[in-house]
Order: sequence, then structure tokens, then C-alpha cells
Amino acid sequence: MRIALVAEDYYPQLGGVPEHVHNLALQLNGWGHPTTVITSHMGEYADADFVRRVGTSRVIYSNGGVSRVTTGWRLRRRLADVFRAGRFDIVHVHGGLAPTLGLAAPFAAWRVGLPVVATFHSWFARSVGCRVFRRPLQRILDRHAATIAVSEPVVDANARYFRADWDIIPNGVDTELFRPNGQRAPDASVQHPRLLFLGRIEPRNGLGTLLDAMPRILARFPGAVLTVVGDGPWRRYYERRARAASLGASVRFVGQVFDDRPAYYGSADLYLCPTTIASFGVTLLEAMACGTPMIVSDNLGFRSVIDGGEEAVLIPKDDPTVWADTTIALLADPERRAAMGRAGVAKAARFAWPRIAREELAVYERVLGRSAKAAKSPATDPRYVRAPMKTSVMASTRR
Repeated sequence: MRIALVAEDYYPQLGGVPEHVHNLALQLNGWGHPTTVITSHMGEYADADFVRRVGTSRVIYSNGGVSRVTTGWRLRRRLADVFRAGRFDIVHVHGGLAPTLGLAAPFAAWRVGLPVVATFHSWFARSVGCRVFRRPLQRILDRHAATIAVSEPVVDANARYFRADWDIIPNGVDTELFRPNGQRAPDASVQHPRLLFLGRIEPRNGLGTLLDAMPRILARFPGAVLTVVGDGPWRRYYERRARAASLGASVRFVGQVFDDRPAYYGSADLYLCPTTIASFGVTLLEAMACGTPMIVSDNLGFRSVIDGGEEAVLIPKDDPTVWADTTIALLADPERRAAMGRAGVAKAARFAWPRIAREELAVYERVLGRSAKAAKSPATDPRYVRAPMKTSVMASTRR
């Protein structure tokens, strides 16, 4: 099976979608299914040999953070040429119905006779675009061979506007890369507790809440250090804010990190994730796999991942006092943190990429099985009119 994975967001930008697409491609290629990631140009970057780039990525600001759209002359035709040259069997679009590739790629695929699967990654409270363009977008969605969401909240968000038969297949984690490394000293919280923020530096990820909480944490643990891993257009703003609060060496900005992420998780006493808007939470899986206890915002996406588990504490997203007090309590309780770490490792195993990729592959096989039957029959034959799919998948709720 030859597979095209189309993604608006991909490396060098970090985030849940790039991680999902890249690891899925690695797993499928490893199983002998030639898989190509198709995305847009984002400057100089040393790509894997299975990546093709079409068009130019542009940054836009929306929903409290950074998003991307692809621009380019005759983009649909160029995508169709890539699909034709790659002799793909199926096109899997990540970011269904989202401009630009989420809309251009399906039309390009249909132009060359390829079935389209779309994964929806985003949660939103409301969408003016979905409301205004509901009917034409629904017609496009109806042509998709399968629709996937990474979580139940993503289904709920889209169900306000669209009808679809959803598979729920969550994000995964590379448990070979992200795993306990023994760098966490058992008495670290007594002298120099190590706190970690890891993510894009943008308002919706809540770094300001942690900076406001730090003075209260430092009053109890003067040696505490918050390491901020990540980058983004708001980084200088938060650096100035930390200096204005006289946090000094208690907050370290280390910039964007890629290969060393497991080391940062593995050496942290607590991973703090105050993100305000989330559809899932890939960094939560990474921290779990490294055995790092977590304090995370109580939003819909994170709640669906934690689901009452013992690996994290869910607290309100915008209350610095609660964040400080919860951090202080956990730093003072090493036994509970150790138990949280063990629970996280156990849960992360359920999201290991081989398991997630098998669920994705099962969708492709189902779609291609139906497509093969349709290709042998007249297009008007009522026996081959698309019917609702009846398949159960890991961690899924079918709509």
C-alpha cells in the first residue's frame, strides 16, 4: 500500500500534528508501506527522505496562537502531479477542511481518482467559518472515504456544524525515545526542584500563569527553577515579563529543543502544562512515557487523555495561586510523585505508535477494500452507494 500523508503543520514547526504525521510515516514505512509526507516549504530544513514539499507556508495568528496556511501558484494541480507521480493508493489529510492543504489536497486527490481519509486534530468553542460555509464544507466532507478525530472533544466541536461517521484514533507516543532515563534525583525537590514547561510559547499555552505562580513557589522552595523549553513569537515578551518579576535565574529560557526533549522530561520533578485550549495533548503522553508527574490544565482535550488517571493533577487553567499551591504540595510529597510517574509509564504504553498506527492502517484497508469493489461496478449501481461504516477502533466512540 502506497500512502500520502498531507499536513499543513510539519517540521521544523513542533506540535501535535507534526509529531503525529512524522511518527505515523516512520511506522508505516517500517512496516513496508511506502509512505510520503507532503507539506509546504518552511525555510531551510534537513528533511527525511520521505518528505515532499509543495507551495510556501505562511504564518497566521488565530485561536490564541500560531497557525499556518500554504500559498502557491496552481497548488491543486501541483498536488495532483505529486499524487500521480507517487502512484499512491490513498491520501490521508491531517487537518480536515482546514485551509489550505486540508481543502486543496482532497480535490487534487479526487482529480486523480484517489480516496481521501481526513484526520481532524483541532478543538474549538465555535467557528464563524464553519457556520458560514457549512453547506459547501459538508458536501466536501461527504466525499471523504473516512473521517478520523484524535479525541472525543474534537468530534463534539465538529459535530456542531457537520455530519460524519467518526473513527476516534488518538495521537501516539514513541515509547522507545520517550522513556524513564534515571536522571531524576530522588531528593531533588528538597534543595533544587526542577519544574518544566515545554511547548510553543504563545498565549494559549499559559506560560504567564506559571510566571505569576513562581514567586509563591520560590517562597517555599527558594532553589526551584522553571525551565522553559520552546520558542515562538511571544518569547521575548515572556522573557521581559520574567525579568520584570525579578525571577532571575529561577526561570531559564532554553529555546526550541528537539532530540533532547526526553532528557528535559526525564530530569524534571514536575511537568507543568497550563495550556488553555487543547484537543488532545501530545506533550502529556511524552511526559507520561518518561515517568514525569504532571500538573495540567483542566480543559476538554487534557481531560480526555487523563480520564481520571493517577499520572496527573488537573487544576483550573488560569489561577496562579492554585498552580503554586499544587506545585508546592507535590514537591513536598516525593512518594506521590513517584506513584504518578509509574502510572504515567503504564498509561503511555497504551498510546505506543505501533498500536496507534495499526488502527490507522485498518482504516486504510477498509477504505481500499470498499474502493476496489466500487472500481469493479458501475458508478450508478446502488449496491455501491456509500454507507455508514461499522468499525470499532482503540479508544473510540462512534457517531
